[in-house]
Amino acid sequence: MPTRRRGIAEGGHATRVAVVRCIVAAILAAIVVAGLVALVFWLVVRPKPIEYTVTRAVVRHFNVTPPPAATVNATFYLNLAIDNPNRRISMRYEDSVAIRVLYGEDGTELVLAAGDDVPGFHQPHHNETTLPVRAVARSAPVPDQVARELEHDLAAGELSVDVQVIAGVRFIVGGVASRYYRVHGTCSPVNIGLSPSAARSFNSVPCDVEIS
Repeated sequence: MPTRRRGIAEGGHATRVAVVRCIVAAILAAIVVAGLVALVFWLVVRPKPIEYTVTRAVVRHFNVTPPPAATVNATFYLNLAIDNPNRRISMRYEDSVAIRVLYGEDGTELVLAAGDDVPGFHQPHHNETTLPVRAVARSAPVPDQVARELEHDLAAGELSVDVQVIAGVRFIVGGVASRYYRVHGTCSPVNIGLSPSAARSFNSVPCDVEIS
């Protein structure tokens, strides 16, 4: 009897080992298949990063009330070019595209003006879409130090700001949409001349784009 029990135990152990080996082999095979699918997808689609560029920036009615209780009034007119260079990937902007004009130094940021959120839209593959934006600061309160910096910029004839872009997007390949991604773009520095003729000499500013 002891010999028989030992044989049954050894048989059960061998069965468990075989099952574990099958599971490990199946996992490895799934990893290899997933890798091959990803490689084939990349070779076929060849995804390229999307690009944001501020192509126009003008400020009108810019004035600063002095401290204490300093405020800023300004209207920013911006053109934001969104370039989708992909030949097989289109994009669907699910939410409105939020655009903000920021001002700040030494690592601090102040929302100087908020643009009207641009409604969501579909962008075809291999397409560049330009969004016109009007961002308004209307009696926006600012710290006294920031007010003094803005007055200095006004006297110098040039205002340097950052433009922030936040959007939610899905990528579409062959009619199949991806999961929801968050796009965050930062365009800096955007130097805006304050003279009436400054718009003609504006240099386009590319943006850093992160997708998460």
